[in-house]
Amino acid sequence: MNPNRYLEPPVIPLGLEYLAHYLDREGHEVLVIDLTFALDPIAVLAESLAGFRPNLVGFTLRNLDTSLYHDSVFFLDDFRDLVSVAREACGAKVVIGGTALLAGPREVAEYVGADSAVYGPGERALLYLLRYVEAKEELPRLLNGWEHSFDRGEVPKRARWVDYAPYLRDRGLAGFSTQTGCLGGCDFCLEAGLPWRTRDPRAVVAELAALYESGVRELHLCDCEFNQELETCKELLHLWASSGLDHAWSLYMKPIPHDEGLFRLLKKSGAVSVTLSVDSSSLFSGRYGLFDLQSFIELAGRHGIRVAVDLLIGFPGDKEAELRDLLDFFRAVRPETVGVNAWIRVYKYTGLGMLLRRQPPRSGTFLGCREDPDMLRPLYYNWLKLEKLQEWIGDDPLFRVEGLERRSNYERLRD
Repeated sequence: MNPNRYLEPPVIPLGLEYLAHYLDREGHEVLVIDLTFALDPIAVLAESLAGFRPNLVGFTLRNLDTSLYHDSVFFLDDFRDLVSVAREACGAKVVIGGTALLAGPREVAEYVGADSAVYGPGERALLYLLRYVEAKEELPRLLNGWEHSFDRGEVPKRARWVDYAPYLRDRGLAGFSTQTGCLGGCDFCLEAGLPWRTRDPRAVVAELAALYESGVRELHLCDCEFNQELETCKELLHLWASSGLDHAWSLYMKPIPHDEGLFRLLKKSGAVSVTLSVDSSSLFSGRYGLFDLQSFIELAGRHGIRVAVDLLIGFPGDKEAELRDLLDFFRAVRPETVGVNAWIRVYKYTGLGMLLRRQPPRSGTFLGCREDPDMLRPLYYNWLKLEKLQEWIGDDPLFRVEGLERRSNYERLRD
């Protein structure tokens, strides 16, 4: 079940395609219900389940909310309504998974009323969970997906479970994944420090070839950030560049590691744009420096790859003078665009969230829902006011304030 109905832009449910493939491979009868464009999602869901009569209903929850203060949309209430409809329609147990659970698997499961939650990769975890269903045993409340993970060499069969056409007509792109987890330690991020595991590069290229044969020409990578480990990236890109596939694709990256060989292979594989994730906390603490950012932007430009910077600033301890200098730095090196966000989404179990709960900052304020102890409802930390940020940016078209418009970076970089 894909309950994600946010259309700015609509996102093809890659995780459901992978799950459906694994279930189908093992001989289970599978129905994928995609509610993204449904005019009456409750009616579609109830009718589909009543006809199919499943033993288990699964929902993928991509996000709790939009995570942008100026465009804050909370999704869990709608998800909870759909879970209730599913239970009434067929009486089956309900399991949830997806990246939204990184905010707290127990908390999210309780909020939406699910019987079980898979925390982490679901491909083999869901197969394991079905053993309980078949044995008519009680489902485990939480299941650690990293203990089961996925088959590195598996080539998922796609483009049969989800109709791509309405997505591609409405600004969406097909996605793919090369890895799960993150080697980084950003204290504001839900994915920081999650177990890192890569897919076999040959399997990834085989999947991309099948997508190409089905007519898919434009892609967006769904990894949190591509360049976790340099040689792993290069191995995949070399195979892709040698395959003869003519994709145009976009991706997320972090400032380090990188070198010119990486950008050369990115260009050969068809990469056209990169979103570079930068945060003032990592920069000012020395995880990377301005030279790394300049090198990244210049190398990308040298190889014809456009760069959009996602810039998160305004952490406790940031100084106004340092932030103004950082904006001046980007004015000088001139990537294609810089999206600035000074409203930091706070989650219960991130390093930043635990710090702010334990020791409230001396400056700044919390915006949003302060009454939710689980921090599922949107809560932001901010000390840099919009008027001041806009004053710093001035009329320079390089910058935009995130959340004031609903456009993705790959769309901005097409212009």
